[in-house]
Amino acid sequence: MRKISERLAVVGLVVTTLGVIVAVLDWRFPVGGQVPPASTTPSATVPAVTSPDAPAGGSPAATRIEYLSALPAHAGTANLTELPRELRETAEFQRAIVIKCPSNQSNDKVSEVAYQLFGRFDTFQATVRPHFDSQPDARMHVEVLVGERARDGRLVWDVGGGQYEATAVQPGSLNAVVEGMQELKIQVRCELPDGVAILVDAALYE
Repeated sequence: MRKISERLAVVGLVVTTLGVIVAVLDWRFPVGGQVPPASTTPSATVPAVTSPDAPAGGSPAATRIEYLSALPAHAGTANLTELPRELRETAEFQRAIVIKCPSNQSNDKVSEVAYQLFGRFDTFQATVRPHFDSQPDARMHVEVLVGERARDGRLVWDVGGGQYEATAVQPGSLNAVVEGMQELKIQVRCELPDGVAILVDAALYE
């Protein structure tokens, strides 16, 4: 019995030794090309990229632009005209609107063009460039009127802005706040009747 016990002990020792060797080989040389699992340490977070045209929150920019040249006039369409021939190929005037000067007769002192806003916009901006055929430095007065809807339904008008100093050589800015307004009127008065008011990039901003 003692000899049998000794033999069993030897066999057990051999089996245990072989098991250790197999385990070591399996760890060093895994079957099927398996690799040890990746570290569970969290990787660095990649910061989100925001479009340069979007606000910090990442949503699309809220500002919307409507050029008057792409909108139908509500009134005064007959006072709109084309650019003078010598300026028609000038790139900076591609989105301009052009308003004729009045005849300066007793019943025609002001040329007016109106656009409906429906309370959609916040500001109006344009650059005024006068143009006269006979006298390049003749004076011109361009004014913006804004109409707000009263409780009784009438439009109450107020001056939103004006441009008195612009010339063909030195164009001037024309700005008006139109937030909540229903309508916008552009009025042109001219020293001479043979001119036009060129409103460069005349636009409404939401």
